[in-house]
Amino acid sequence: MDEWNVPMALLDTVPVVLFFLGCIELMRAFYPRMSRRQYSLFSAGSVMVFLAGMMKAIWKFLYVLEICDYAILSDSFFPIQSAGFVLLALGTAGFAIEDKKEQASHNHIPTDYRNYAAVPVTASKMPFIILTFLGTTVFYGSLASIGFRKKNKLMAVFFIGAYTFDMIQVFLATKFEESASVMHWMAEIVNTIAQTCLWLGALRLNQEYHDEKYGY
Repeated sequence: MDEWNVPMALLDTVPVVLFFLGCIELMRAFYPRMSRRQYSLFSAGSVMVFLAGMMKAIWKFLYVLEICDYAILSDSFFPIQSAGFVLLALGTAGFAIEDKKEQASHNHIPTDYRNYAAVPVTASKMPFIILTFLGTTVFYGSLASIGFRKKNKLMAVFFIGAYTFDMIQVFLATKFEESASVMHWMAEIVNTIAQTCLWLGALRLNQEYHDEKYGY
């Protein structure tokens, strides 16, 4: 952590903002197509992952500026992010595997997702890391499947690229505590690339639905 500085803290906010921009585009695309339950899960998950990232970024700013080490902001990152990705995965996967007719015929069947989003109370980060990995995999996999189903290969490539770079960033992040500042910079840059891919894929998906709506 002694290798951190203000420019690095600033860069840490960029992928967080890009992720949320991508999710906003996805919310615009999914709003008229998802069931209310799926959209609620997706929206809540988007906000939770965004808040987790911003809390971590704010903590880093406070730390590098030597204002304080408000550890709760950092410690909350994995629990909130993992729960957010679980919600994103549930909403996106539910939409990806159901067509509208199937959704309409089953809208009367209540499904309680609250237990799926529960976060276990534990001192270890490993359960949250596993949940984040599973949620991220299902989330990006579902988005890529939509791209392939729409025969929009570029869209699918963007979502697959986002997942790939996200996994590389996670690997680099495991080297943070014992590494030189170059590893921190590499991880932040890779994360920025990942979220840029998500944003571009979301733009393509939104445009795809727009063209379908107006018959382009």
